[in-house]
Amino acid sequence: EKEITLSEIADDITYIPLDNSFPISLIYDPRYFVNDNIYLSAYKSGVMIFDREGKLTRRIGSIGRGPGEYAYCFNFSVDDNSGTVYVLDVRVIRVFSKTGRFLRNIELKEYAEGSDVIEYFNSKIFISCHPQFEGVKYDWIVFDTLGNLVESKERSIQEFTSSYLIGGGVYQFDNRIYSWNPYSDTIFSISPDFILKPSFVIGPGEHRLPRENFLRLEDIKLYYKPHIILESNQFIFMRYYYENDLIIAVIDKETKASYSTVLTKGPAVLGDNIIGGILNDLDGGMRFQPENYFVENDREYLIGLINPYDIKAQVQKDEFKNFQAKYPDKKKAFEELAVRINETDNPVLMVIRLKK
Repeated sequence: EKEITLSEIADDITYIPLDNSFPISLIYDPRYFVNDNIYLSAYKSGVMIFDREGKLTRRIGSIGRGPGEYAYCFNFSVDDNSGTVYVLDVRVIRVFSKTGRFLRNIELKEYAEGSDVIEYFNSKIFISCHPQFEGVKYDWIVFDTLGNLVESKERSIQEFTSSYLIGGGVYQFDNRIYSWNPYSDTIFSISPDFILKPSFVIGPGEHRLPRENFLRLEDIKLYYKPHIILESNQFIFMRYYYENDLIIAVIDKETKASYSTVLTKGPAVLGDNIIGGILNDLDGGMRFQPENYFVENDREYLIGLINPYDIKAQVQKDEFKNFQAKYPDKKKAFEELAVRINETDNPVLMVIRLKK
């Protein structure tokens, strides 16, 4: 239950307001920083590309059910060399060039029953699968960019069904891909040649999700339900639900020290308006909720997302005005950002540079 501050893990903070040329609704995970571009996907907007100043440069395909369109954009991935975008749709991958031109479909068919998360890795397309659907044969499958099956991992736990349809996840770190699902205790590390080994384990106990249907849906709150797992050279970051709380935990990989903070729900808006996170003592601004990780020029970064009206409200608080920030110039820049933006503007990306 100890908290950690941003200054203990990071040494810089910047903000990127997203283009206001059209309203962006609920923004999904994942969010990618690839070379000079930012890739996001949003409800009713699809996959979009922004430059590093936050200006919209192009949209990738469009939402729909016609040729070259996709019905869902919850999950996509990007080839950081060619800029090719892979959108995981319903039993099919839609492939687009970096300019947004539709290239081809990769049919998943019987291979991807319960397909969940897509990740471009080592010039291949990695897809993890929901374990709690009938007929799911694999934990994960791998295709080449032309759609040929090249690797697969048969499911590791006995088939079951559950009334709680929580998904799993993947993340990349140190040239390996990591895969997890909430019904398994182990987060697996997968090498570039797709050799599997356990990386770390979620402790056993009554907090673990049972592999069965719930008699009462309210019983779901009793269990640990991971939402995001990220990793850096020094830390593991987890965002998870447990009992009635949404929690961010930070675990030091070397010392094994752990820190946590509880998030709260804010006023109802489109999607979840979650307030809180890691205490931001760098500039005294919004608390930080890590949602993605990337490496650039041998430095590690975390990304979060904040709403303009929260920024404007923050600078009006006495707590902020009296706060002694680690970097006073950053505090001044945050105040200037609050003046420039409007409450109804599109979200702002919060970029944290981790310490070496």
